[in-house]
Amino acid sequence: MLNFTGNTRRKRQVNLSGKPTSAPSQSVIAAARESRAQRESERQKNAAAIRIQSAFRAYRSRKLCCSSWRVAWDKSVGFSPLSRGESSPLGADALAHLLLFYTPTDPTDLERLFFVIAALHPDDPGNTTIDIALQSGGRILSLLKRLSQKTVLTLSKLSATLTDTSTRTQILLYLFYISRVAAHLPQLADASYFAVLRSIIQHGFLQYAVQQNTTSRAPTDARAALAVLQAIVLPLQSTESTIKSSVYSHFAQDFLSTPYLNLSLFPIISVAVFRKLLDLRNLMQAASTIQLNSPEQDGAPWLLSSLISLGLSPDLALSSADLALEQAITSHPLYQPANVDDSPNSTASFGPFVTAVSRILDAYSADAARPTSSAIELPSSRSSHNNRMNGKGDANESDSLPIFIQEQLDQLLGTRFVQYLADLVLADPRSPAASQDLQYARNAAQSLSLHLLVSFRFLRQKLHNRLFLARSSDGISLLPALFSQVQRTQQFQSGLTGTRDILNGLKARSSSAEWTAIFLFLDVYSFGNVVMDDEEFFSFQDKALSPGQLRLLVAFLKNLAFTTYFEVSEIESDSSQEGSRFTASITADRIRTETRSNVGGVNGVSLPWIRSLIVRILRSLHRRDSRNPFLPTGFWLMKEVNVENSTSLIAEEEARQQNLEDMNEAEDSDSDEEYDFQPASAGRHGSSSKKQEKAIRHNYLASITPRLEVLQNLPFFIPFKTRVSIFRDFVRLDQIARGTTDPELWRLSNMSHPLEHQGRKAKHHGVIRRERVFEDAYDEFFPLGEGFKEPIQITFVDSFGAEEAGIDGGGILKEFLSSIVQESYRKDPTHGVPFFAETEDHLLYPNPSLVDQVSWGLRQQSMLDYQDSQALVSHEIMELLKRFEFLGRIIGKCMYEGILVDVRFADFFLLKWSKVLVGNGDVGLGVDDLKSFDYSLWKGLQALKRYDDRTIRDLDLTFTAENVFRFEDPLSPSGSSQKAMTVDLKPNGSQISVTSSNRLEYIHLLSRYKLITQGKAQTSAFLKGLSSVIAPRWLSMFNQSELQTLVGGNESPLDIEDLRKNTIYGGVYVLGDDHKEHPTIAMFWRVMKRLKEDDKRAVLKFVTSVSRAPLLGFGSLNPRFSIRDAGNDSTRLPSTSTCVNLLKLPRYESEGALEEKLLYAANAGAGFDLS
Repeated sequence: MLNFTGNTRRKRQVNLSGKPTSAPSQSVIAAARESRAQRESERQKNAAAIRIQSAFRAYRSRKLCCSSWRVAWDKSVGFSPLSRGESSPLGADALAHLLLFYTPTDPTDLERLFFVIAALHPDDPGNTTIDIALQSGGRILSLLKRLSQKTVLTLSKLSATLTDTSTRTQILLYLFYISRVAAHLPQLADASYFAVLRSIIQHGFLQYAVQQNTTSRAPTDARAALAVLQAIVLPLQSTESTIKSSVYSHFAQDFLSTPYLNLSLFPIISVAVFRKLLDLRNLMQAASTIQLNSPEQDGAPWLLSSLISLGLSPDLALSSADLALEQAITSHPLYQPANVDDSPNSTASFGPFVTAVSRILDAYSADAARPTSSAIELPSSRSSHNNRMNGKGDANESDSLPIFIQEQLDQLLGTRFVQYLADLVLADPRSPAASQDLQYARNAAQSLSLHLLVSFRFLRQKLHNRLFLARSSDGISLLPALFSQVQRTQQFQSGLTGTRDILNGLKARSSSAEWTAIFLFLDVYSFGNVVMDDEEFFSFQDKALSPGQLRLLVAFLKNLAFTTYFEVSEIESDSSQEGSRFTASITADRIRTETRSNVGGVNGVSLPWIRSLIVRILRSLHRRDSRNPFLPTGFWLMKEVNVENSTSLIAEEEARQQNLEDMNEAEDSDSDEEYDFQPASAGRHGSSSKKQEKAIRHNYLASITPRLEVLQNLPFFIPFKTRVSIFRDFVRLDQIARGTTDPELWRLSNMSHPLEHQGRKAKHHGVIRRERVFEDAYDEFFPLGEGFKEPIQITFVDSFGAEEAGIDGGGILKEFLSSIVQESYRKDPTHGVPFFAETEDHLLYPNPSLVDQVSWGLRQQSMLDYQDSQALVSHEIMELLKRFEFLGRIIGKCMYEGILVDVRFADFFLLKWSKVLVGNGDVGLGVDDLKSFDYSLWKGLQALKRYDDRTIRDLDLTFTAENVFRFEDPLSPSGSSQKAMTVDLKPNGSQISVTSSNRLEYIHLLSRYKLITQGKAQTSAFLKGLSSVIAPRWLSMFNQSELQTLVGGNESPLDIEDLRKNTIYGGVYVLGDDHKEHPTIAMFWRVMKRLKEDDKRAVLKFVTSVSRAPLLGFGSLNPRFSIRDAGNDSTRLPSTSTCVNLLKLPRYESEGALEEKLLYAANAGAGFDLS
């Protein structure tokens, strides 16, 4: 119908029928895409079918063709399965024909191969058929070469089927053949050649030959050994140096790395035979050039052991069988003896050997230190793991290594080899006679020594001892000479000037030789510092460094330590590390799970290892400097470690570290079972060891909490007063976290939540009788445990049962703690024996005989049977140790509250406080610390070191120690008796006499027993109580003398002006608006200024109960020093309330009267509540 409206636009149509009739465009596109995919799939299927059909047709065609060739070949040469060994050598055409169809997996082809090779008589040295054919060259040479390659391939297939006698017969003949061909064409002795020999040996070819014969070295056995030996030795006879080096490289890398050659090869063919037949110099030179890449690194310890066995084993007489083997090889027409003048053990052969062993260790260390690797050890058992967790890992590590590897590594510690190492380590490449080879050999010797110390823990002590005692051929001691060499290195020189150059050196690889020398010296010196006593150290002779050298060493180590703590991310993010998983933008999460293992370009060296080494040396040197200063005052401080204005940062680090440690403890407890039951098949690339995880964890802590790590490990870098301020901040933050900053608010909080804190106020309140301060305090507060650091309330009761007056504002707490210290540090109220013993200088330490003393006395008095008596003794000892724990809490509470107490502890005992974080009882105590324990004993042991043999015999000493103590004895007129107990210092020590050869061991064991073992239970209980109040990492900020200052105050002269500025006045003595002092107060300060130091301290103790000033000055005294008037009676003595540090001073009319009365009262000991 036509539209005549003039509108050309079509009329809109509205369809109400529902679903559209035409498909949308998207559906059409999807359908087209699916159709196209189906067509493509069909096309690919057709193409694949064609390829499969083609391959099958080709295979079928080859099979048919080869079958026809086999039939034709058999007819042409007259082969049949019964014709083995009956033919003459075949011509070139027959060989070429055989090589066309030969397949190692075809049993009949194996018969044909044996038929062909048997016709050549390769096992007959006098038959020169093969030699003539190979020397003629041309086509026959190529065919015999291809035949040898086919034979090698066949051997690889047959090596797993040695149970069959005929197979072993074939292998025997094939070995003779390939060895003769390889003797002419040594390039055939490649990786596959020695891999086949390795497989044959590993599958027990020689052992089968032995088992086949009832008599040792029977003919078959000898032929098998000869075949293997010939296959190894003849290819190594090339006269062309390049080819010879290549063959020796393959021999070392692909054969000598075979595990357990000591079981599969050397019992049949002794090492001595190989040493006589091989060119050891070429072998070592080739071994030093091989590249060990995974998985070859798994065989590195075996390669290392094989090289040591060949290079260092003593020359022993050969057995008749070995002589026969040697004669058979040396008489072979193709054998050429090595053209060397020196014997295997000569000095000239040591150079290549050291280089080779060093190179292998260096390559292996790069892999062994990765997070996915363990040390060079086999999977250990559950007991080995537990031993390592208990600190016995070094002793048991050798249990996880095969005996052969242990024995060969032990050869490296031989006197002659260590002597040569010392000569090489100390070689001077600047001398006119020196060459580049000498410098390379010196670097290799230093690298070898370092890698042995780093990679093999069970060798460390013995190797440390050998290197420490080593001298060069000129009689020069290794340690000082090595340090002189280290001094000349560029890294050491630049390290003295600042930390930036050290950082650059640690990140780069170019200075690896210098860092190797530095690390080697530091490792050996750390051992030497433990071995040397003060007498030897301060002699500055022989093995000891001079004062100037010590000053340089400490300066360098300070900068190195700073770098390893504050530049962790920079060092770990080194982008030059090959194959590294680190990048320049390394994150903290990456450091948390991995650590770089080639710091300074030295493989196997990590930041945690370097830090541990530095800390051990610096702490040891600082302890010696504290006993006998050899460095200038203030030399230990390091201005770069600026924490003066970083207290808040350190506090944050401390909280972060605590949270991280809590998380790690939870993870450790969750993963212990999984770790303990790790399957033995996990191997050295299994999960990381606990020790490595701990090192990585400490590395991560150092990266996020560097200041705190320095405070805990190297606190002497920071001024003592700064550390005391940090300590007080730690306490303050702990109080904030516990909500105990304000004691009154804390008590109100407990009262406002009676259900939540039911009985808490009662637990923190104690009624203390004056005559039983310690026992009442123990009964009232021991159950609190860690809660003892919270605010406590004390009510004193006098001898009449009346409660004493007192202000509970901290003063009564001070009086309470001081009273406990005065009472309990004198004797045990229960048993009447002293808790603490005194040194000759009247310094206290836990009574080491107390447990023996109490237990012996109880047994003597008990009328019970044995079992009941043992139960009684055990109960009493446990109660005694609980009291020691409580005493530790008392000292911890004093330190926590900032209350000084008048008690002085022995240095060796205080040293254990700062090492409580270590978790063991050793803490590095030695014979030098015995001086502070028992000077007479120390002096006697020093004399023992100088006695001759006759004098020592006259002393009749044995490896025992004697404990003498007194116990209550009602039968004795004096009421007590003396008992002496003898303790063995080592198993059967009473049967071992002390001689000049073992006297150093005796001195060490006796010192260890006196300082560590004896009284260990008492000391551990005390430290347990101390650490429940004061966090162990807080204590690690201080050494022993600083801890004494923290407990008892400053020993320096009293600053009266400081005391005057921080004194509070009461009563008529309060300062007026004009700030003028009362005349009596003015007289008091004039008197105090002119008093002698002892009198000043007596007055201070009279008022505060302590004769020393607070660590941070009198401004930190809590409560403040106060003076209040006590009337105008000039005949009255001054009195004090020591609980609040209050002096009650009458208004005297003259300075003379004031001084007389003040000193009389102070020396009379007037104190608490005496008014």
